Amino acid sequence: MTDPDAWPSRFHVTPAKVTAYLLNPSHRDGAAKCRFLAAFGFTPGDPDALMEALLDHARRPNFRGFLPGYRAIKLYFEGPFAARAGVDPQVRTVWQVDDADPSRTARFITLKPLPRPRP
Repeated sequence: MTDPDAWPSRFHVTPAKVTAYLLNPSHRDGAAKCRFLAAFGFTPGDPDALMEALLDHARRPNFRGFLPGYRAIKLYFEGPFAARAGVDPQVRTVWQVDDADPSRTARFITLKPLPRPRP
């Protein structure tokens, strides 16, 4: 996908990215994200809920831009994240479309909480 203006044909979240990383309280890099997500009702017992929320986040109203990378294009989305409980947090999700992928599928890469707006 060398043309950054070409929208992905679809978005995909690998189940292991959710279960082994984002919802794994023992993961070296994912434990903090697991605690963050747990505060909003996401649990290891229901990974499908988080996968649905990630896919829902990757919509045009949340789209913030493309960034060319090494043999890929990264897409950034920022906005409210559909929480299971409480207030919807503001997050950034990052997706990647590899140049060698003829299907132009955007794969979920990561989620990052955004700072809370100051009153």
